[in-house]
Amino acid sequence: MVLQPRRHHRTRVRQSGGFLHQATADTFYPIWTSNSPSFVGDFRAAGVTELEFDARTINTDFGDGTGFEMSIQLIDTKGTGSPADDNSACLVGPNIPLVEGGWKHFDFPIPSADVSALPAGWVGSFQAGDDWNDLITNVTEIKIIWSDPSLFAIFQQWNIGLDNITMHAAGTATVRNGSGINPLGFTQTVACELGATWTTMVDLVTPGAIRSILSVGIGGPTSGVFFPIAGEALILPPYLTFIRKGMTKLNVPMDPGLLGVCIYAQGSAILPDGTILFNNALDVVIGG
Repeated sequence: MVLQPRRHHRTRVRQSGGFLHQATADTFYPIWTSNSPSFVGDFRAAGVTELEFDARTINTDFGDGTGFEMSIQLIDTKGTGSPADDNSACLVGPNIPLVEGGWKHFDFPIPSADVSALPAGWVGSFQAGDDWNDLITNVTEIKIIWSDPSLFAIFQQWNIGLDNITMHAAGTATVRNGSGINPLGFTQTVACELGATWTTMVDLVTPGAIRSILSVGIGGPTSGVFFPIAGEALILPPYLTFIRKGMTKLNVPMDPGLLGVCIYAQGSAILPDGTILFNNALDVVIGG
């Protein structure tokens, strides 16, 4: 499995190398299933926007794949192992790759921010009282299906390939300012995404400051901790501190395990007399 998060859509040229190959899938239609932490969790908190992948149908017993539509399915198994209490939603896409037609690229939008009972185009199956909002905040399994699962298919042997399975998330940066006494001078200018350069800025002009401080860590948020002159501390230690002249740039590793992780940051300004002036905090969910 190759995880290659990207920030922009572009024409894909598939690189040579290994791929997921199922040479003899004896079934109605192949289904790839994953409960890997890279592909499940609270999709809304992570800002998930899309699943993309490359697929190939090398051979089948009957036909060339015409009439089989590629689908994805999100499932909350409730941890029971029984499908009787699952919540699930399915999105049907275009026709699967035709036999010997080579690799075909698929992009499936996942509207995790949608708060309706079920987004347009999706087909859902929910327990009484549950809907899309319950599922999208607790996805425990994801499937890529070589068919619309609501349709009947003949049992046969399939030879298929799958590669470049990539989950995209927009990420978020939520402003937090405790009691509200700190200046709102700390902003994110380039989003915190996998493989990108996360860029933040502290306003130095308004207070006439000479330096800025960025404090960032995973200790969590806090409020109600006040310091004379400085203001209100809004993040808990441990954290790293960077002293700059307003702008701070940090490289984010291309590590899929970081997707959806929340980090906590607070900006501060250093006045000419050495006084530190706390600014607001940002609660940042890493995207990619």
